[in-house]
Amino acid sequence: MRKLSPACPTCLQIDFVQDTLFGPVAHSAECEVQLAPLSINGLPGLRLQIQAPVPAKLERSHSVAFVWEGRTYRGIVQYHRRCDDGGLQLQLELQ
Repeated sequence: MRKLSPACPTCLQIDFVQDTLFGPVAHSAECEVQLAPLSINGLPGLRLQIQAPVPAKLERSHSVAFVWEGRTYRGIVQYHRRCDDGGLQLQLELQ
């Protein structure tokens, strides 16, 4: 994966799954995102910094998938937090 400058957000179509009492529900949204590689317990991961406005159900998502530079990325959400600017940070363990 190429390195991105923190000042360079990219527009991505994010597909995400939210677990509910009635089973998994798929959603999709276009978001401005900054990507950064990271390691989660020695496994490859990504940090997604999603700029506001954040889709309401994205914060409670279980898994996320998107295409970036022609490659499909899929990951399990290991950590999420709301940011002071209204954005959302997700840490994904890549699958």
